[in-house]
Amino acid sequence: MKGNKKIFVIAVLLLLIAVGYGTYAIYRETQNINGSVRTANWSVQLNGNNFSSTALTFNLSQLTCDSNPGQNGTIAPGAECYIDYVINADGSEVDVVVEAALDTDNSSNIPTNMEVALGDTNGNAGPVTIPYSATSGQMQKTVRLNVVWPGDILDDSTKDGEDLQDKNKNVTIAVKLTARQSLESHS
Repeated sequence: MKGNKKIFVIAVLLLLIAVGYGTYAIYRETQNINGSVRTANWSVQLNGNNFSSTALTFNLSQLTCDSNPGQNGTIAPGAECYIDYVINADGSEVDVVVEAALDTDNSSNIPTNMEVALGDTNGNAGPVTIPYSATSGQMQKTVRLNVVWPGDILDDSTKDGEDLQDKNKNVTIAVKLTARQSLESHS
């Protein structure tokens, strides 16, 4: 009986606590807050066309060559050529970074040692950043796609087999240009 009495007392105490707790009042209010923000605009053009829908092609006649021992519209070891593209990011409200990489999946017959790299017209290599500017016309840069096939007339190594395997080929150089937002923050 003692055990039943303890259970009864505990049950009554729990009931009193539950009833007592339910009789107290608490003030409560809810407020909904709605915000409105605008996302930054993104607008990038390549040579005056929408960046993502522009398919550009080039051939040797469009390249400017500082040196090219090739004759009759060909390219040969020792060639240093480039082509310029205008990237216009006016209207974008973020910094834009433009990168280039040789697209090996869509290139063919690339000669041994040929290099394709992006840079700017000042000779700086690597990705080109176009910083945000609230002033119209300021978010435009010319990027330079460099095509270099190193060669050295004094090269006396025994690579003749390598060098000669690249002769008389039709070369397809595919370059993937990527424009992306810079995640640098400005304060």
